[in-house]
Amino acid sequence: MKHLLLLLFVIAGINVTYAQTLSAADVKKIADDKKFKFIAKEANLPPDISGTTSAVTSDKTEDLHKVLADGFTVSVKPDSVTSYLPYYDKTETVTDQATSSQVTLDAPTKSTSAGYDYSTKQKKNGDVTVKITPKTGKLTSYVFVLSTNGTAKLEGTIDNYKVIKYAGTFSAQ
Repeated sequence: MKHLLLLLFVIAGINVTYAQTLSAADVKKIADDKKFKFIAKEANLPPDISGTTSAVTSDKTEDLHKVLADGFTVSVKPDSVTSYLPYYDKTETVTDQATSSQVTLDAPTKSTSAGYDYSTKQKKNGDVTVKITPKTGKLTSYVFVLSTNGTAKLEGTIDNYKVIKYAGTFSAQ
């Protein structure tokens, strides 16, 4: 019983240290300062809305979600944005009897842009949306949603790929 109680305290402690509470003003300042780091924890490829995936089962759809290993980040600084994210896309194989889908994960690529357009907008709940349009690099658009609980979402547009959504955490740099 003592071991079970100790384990529960350890798990509760981990959850408390993972959760980061920021004020709406703190999140806005981090966004306005253009000094934050996004750490991607998972990636989601949106389903194909053209109708071509209507035959794809829910088992196949689960492949559109990937839990990521450590090390995938986007670093935003006043003079540059640097990303190291995996890209992936869905390929389909058509045979006489069926269509099968497979999601392939491409090797991550480091991309740096020295110039970018930048805008922020704070929502009523304190979250801040940050839109970045790099002048160069593989990613042509970043749209972050930075939350007061320390989590963040990123929607990335990459040349020759579908829009990819990432979820993770962020911190000031």
